[in-house]
This record gives sequence, structure tokens and C-alpha cells, in this order.
Amino acid sequence: MLATVRVPAPAKADHVIVGALQRDRDPIGERTLYVNREPAGTVTVTAVTRLRGNRSRLDLAEPLTTDVATETELGRGLLSRRRLHDLRHASASIQLQEGIDLALVALVSKRLGHSSPAITGALYAHLLRPAGQHAAVAVANAVPRSVRVATPT
Repeated sequence: MLATVRVPAPAKADHVIVGALQRDRDPIGERTLYVNREPAGTVTVTAVTRLRGNRSRLDLAEPLTTDVATETELGRGLLSRRRLHDLRHASASIQLQEGIDLALVALVSKRLGHSSPAITGALYAHLLRPAGQHAAVAVANAVPRSVRVATPT
């Protein structure tokens, strides 16, 4: 992704205002507009003007054909429908849901870069509940019970 639109632009506008540009990418050239990670059209950026703060004005070769809303992304090539954060969350969810022992939550926490296992536990508590239920059932099954035989009356 090159940048995200920060100010809505109406159809026929000759520029868009975007947030911080990726420093290692030249914004000049043809770019794809993405709405909800789906391609929605193309634009050709001809010039860049840095604005106050971390915004930039991208001048376009041709006016926009449709309205462009905020959070529309500009990029080159097809973007993944999954963000890296989504993959990170999925990894943690799978590990915890598959019964990673509570003692190993520290390992999951370390892999995710959380400052403490308490943060991981708080964020993924809903996945730890089934593990707690399994543990409770295992303990209950381990406790011997007397068998009561019904006496005939």
C-alpha cells in the first residue's frame, strides 16, 4: 500500500489528500484504488505536495470518475485481503484454541511481542475458557465417587 485517503474526494476532483506516504516508494505513476481491500479503479499520480502534518496532496493526470471516500487505499499490485495483524491474531487463536497449556501462554505472548502473558490472557480469554472447562471436567472425573444403588421399596 502506498497511502490511505484522509479527506473524501468528489468525482471530477483532480487530486486526493492522503495520510503518510511510504518513504521508500515513489508515489508518481499509476496506482490502484482499493475499497475494503478490493480494487475499485485506477488513477495516475503526476505530482506530490507535502502538506502540514503527515498529509500529502496527490495531483492526478485525469479527474476522478467516482467519489473517493476516506480509508480508500492507493497501492500498486493486488493487496492481500488479510492484514498482517489478522494473521498474527489467527496464529494466537489457533495455538490457544488447540489447547496450549496455560503455562505456555507465556510462549504465545513472547511470539506476539506482548509485554506480559497477562495481556495475551486478557485478549484471548474467550479461547482459554474451553481449556478451563476441560481441566474442570478432568479434575471432576479424577475424584472417586461412591455408587449408590437404589433400594427396592
